[in-house]
Amino acid sequence: MRRLIALLTVIVPLGAAAQAMVPDDDYILRATIDYESPYYYPSLMLRYEAGDTTLTREDYHYLYYGYAFQEAYKPLDPVQGEHRVLALLEAYPEPDSLQAAELVHAAMQVFRQDPFSPRNINFLAYGYAMMGDSVNAAVNADRLEKILWVIGNSGTGLNEKSPRHVLWFAHTNDFIAAQGSSIESRLVKTKTVEYVRLTEKDENNVKGYYFDFGRVYRNSPDNPVRNRRSEGFELNGIRLGRNRNTDTPSR
Repeated sequence: MRRLIALLTVIVPLGAAAQAMVPDDDYILRATIDYESPYYYPSLMLRYEAGDTTLTREDYHYLYYGYAFQEAYKPLDPVQGEHRVLALLEAYPEPDSLQAAELVHAAMQVFRQDPFSPRNINFLAYGYAMMGDSVNAAVNADRLEKILWVIGNSGTGLNEKSPRHVLWFAHTNDFIAAQGSSIESRLVKTKTVEYVRLTEKDENNVKGYYFDFGRVYRNSPDNPVRNRRSEGFELNGIRLGRNRNTDTPSR
């Protein structure tokens, strides 16, 4: 398993942190349901799935956090095909082109359920590279770099008031692995924030980071907020809930 995790740091190392883009759910919802907005979600997702590398890091900010409002977002459901991907990687340490194609096929099943999994996108990049498909390898390397950037710049991660925001629990492990670190333990700090302690201090001399899992908990089947949202209106599969304002706000 250590070899598999290491792939994350080999293909796309995490870039330097920039100014934080803390996700504002109300703003993101309004921007992604407005068909005149540059962040209209169906359009963004079509470009993402088509492998459009001209999508910017800001586009990815809306893609990643906007996915939390999609009907398909079910972060507590088991991800189908994940075990198959890991089994193939273990079975074929140095896959030939046919074995790599099998890996890509399995990883695409995971992609359809969790399209922003850093680890799985990394495996897609690896699989395509082993197939000799440099175009799709580059597409997934680009996806991986931008997703990691979005998570890394959603907060400093240094305290409870500035956590980094993720859509799946597993994305935290992937993000930490991409930095070349591993997780020692987790400590719940608030209803949505956990402190993730590293096995050793990282290159910034930091022993641990705070992560916000509020979007995961909000989608729990027994969460009354989620149940109320299911009674609201929908637009192109996007739940509107109580906020039906489709005007894109200005900042």
